[in-house]
Amino acid sequence: MTSSTPPEPASEPVPEPASSTEPASSAEPVSPAGPEPTTFAPGSARVGRARFTPPRGRQYFGGIGRRGWTWIVAGSLVVIVVLVCGAFVAVTAAVRGGVDRSRHDRAVEAESRADVEAACLDLEQRLNRLIPPGATTGPAARAKAIRDENVAARPFLLELERIRTARDAGPLDEDYLEQAWPDGWRQVIEARAVYADALDRSAGGGEPAFYLAPRDENADPVADRLIADGPDGCDGTLRRLINPSL
Repeated sequence: MTSSTPPEPASEPVPEPASSTEPASSAEPVSPAGPEPTTFAPGSARVGRARFTPPRGRQYFGGIGRRGWTWIVAGSLVVIVVLVCGAFVAVTAAVRGGVDRSRHDRAVEAESRADVEAACLDLEQRLNRLIPPGATTGPAARAKAIRDENVAARPFLLELERIRTARDAGPLDEDYLEQAWPDGWRQVIEARAVYADALDRSAGGGEPAFYLAPRDENADPVADRLIADGPDGCDGTLRRLINPSL
């Protein structure tokens, strides 16, 4: 009796590995129209392809909120108002100070003029108590009369210097308070002294004496500048001194 061999079980087919040349299947189906567009929530900002939503209440530079910027703007306005008010006050004070100084300067000048005129009046009174040179006889007597008048003029020159020194801290706009005006008076007195010396020599048998009026660097008579620049109250006294023959 012939034995039969039982049939071998059928082997399952082994799947072959996928070829590297075949494209890999996608897990999700791809729409023929392409990928769906990315949407962003309202209030968010797109940075590249990422989503960025600013934090609420801090939407300004440096993390300063709306309230912080409000205080900064308000403070800046206050500073500007203070600066404008300060500038206005400073300008007002400067204008008022200039007006006050101008009034003070005019008052000082008026006082100085009054002092100079008073000094000229005192000089005139002293001269009136002396014999004029023109009323004398002979060169020697005339020389003595001229020297006497020069002595009477010395306190006047000292008073001019005192007035000028007292006004050094104040205005010297008036020409008769400048150094040139007192110097002009000194030149007149010195020319008279030279004339008196010449008269003495003439009295001793020397040459005749002549009075030479002083002149400035422009060859103009010093007396003309003294009369033009000085107070009117000094004109009469000055004309007497510049004519020692009267």
